[in-house]
This record gives sequence, structure tokens and C-alpha cells, in this order.
Amino acid sequence: MQHRENCDVCGTALIYAPEDIPVKCSICGRESKARIYCPNGHHVCPECGNLEVLEVLEKVISSTTSASPSEILERVMAHPKLTMHGANHHFIVPAVIVAAAKNAGYEVPVEALPQAIQRGLQVPGGWCGFCGACGAGIGVGIAVGALTMSTPLNGKKRTLALEATSTTLSRMTDNAPRCCKKACRIAMETAVDFLNKKLGTKLEKGSPVVCVYSARNKECAKGACPYYPAENA
Repeated sequence: MQHRENCDVCGTALIYAPEDIPVKCSICGRESKARIYCPNGHHVCPECGNLEVLEVLEKVISSTTSASPSEILERVMAHPKLTMHGANHHFIVPAVIVAAAKNAGYEVPVEALPQAIQRGLQVPGGWCGFCGACGAGIGVGIAVGALTMSTPLNGKKRTLALEATSTTLSRMTDNAPRCCKKACRIAMETAVDFLNKKLGTKLEKGSPVVCVYSARNKECAKGACPYYPAENA
């Protein structure tokens, strides 16, 4: 992966040091050394930098034991191939939730993860503004549907999936332009509350998230966003 002037994760100007320093890949966690690095601690190793988003998602999911959807999400979003906004966020959300549920000890159906990804891939970009339903919000419903193996004919399970989506969407009404990173984070937090209450999962919230992507987002809501760095507000 070629180095750019700014960090691929947060957009901060890179530091070009005369000597190697220890670095840790934000994706796979592998430790190595580098002379070009982000002052905020971000680093993507060459192996991970060449992976496509789906491959990154699968790699992160297979290598983490975290029961926190938020923690897994941040690892996936750190990859430079994941655009600031776009439909690729839509399949990440349900996959991360299903993976976290499994790590938390929930009995996950064998087909839940591939179905979550496949269904998420079918949600186009721009649905928040064009159709009134954010793909990340729908992703929570997809995750619930995959975990419960719901169908259109199963009243209770279908209703639960609908409730998961509607609950998530209700937390996204903020009068701000779209931000896929913010939407995914809200989806993760909602999923923890919803699944723990409705399905009895033991998902963890994880550490508070501070956004590192605001410099890449031309429509960033800044201080109006709950993830915007307090020192910049």
C-alpha cells in the first residue's frame, strides 16, 4: 500500500520519522515497525491495505473475540478502502452484530452470518434520503432477522425485526446531512440495547467512541454529533 500525505483513517498529516517506531495495524492487530505513521496511532499494514472491504470484514470477524459491536465496527471502518460514505456500510452493520452476538455466547444459526451479509448487500446507497430508511438502521433489522431466522410469514419474529429497524431509525432523526459513520455507530449502540433486552444476548457496549473521520466529511455536523471530539467542538 502506498503512503499518502495524510492518514488513510483520519486524514491527519503523516509524520515522516528518521527511525522506525513500533506500530500496530488498526485492522488485524499485527505489530511491526514503520517510519511513516499517523500521530493519532493509526496504521494499516501492507497486507490489510490490499484487501477489499468484504475481505477486511471477514478477516476482522474471524480474528476478534470481542462481544462489542462498536469495537468490531471501528476496526472494520479503519480500513482505507472503506469510503467515508456508501452502501458498503449496509452489509457491515448486520455482519458485525451477528459476529458480536456469537462472541457473546449467543447460539447463532449457521447461516446467520452469510445471510446477514447477503441481505445487507441488497440495500442500495442513499436510501436514507431517497426512501426514508437508512441502510445502517435496516442493518439492525437484518441482523435480528438472521439471528432469529425470521420469514415474512412468522408474525412474532417478523415483528421483532421490524421493531429493531424502527427503533434504530428513530434514533437517527437529527436534522443533519447523512453520515454513514455516525449512522453505523448509532446502529451498534441500539443493537446492544435491543438485542440484550429482546433476545437475551450479552453484547457489550465497549469504550466511548470519538470520531476520527470528521476531516474527511464535508457535511460533518461537528459539535452537534455525539461522536465529534470535544476538544474541537
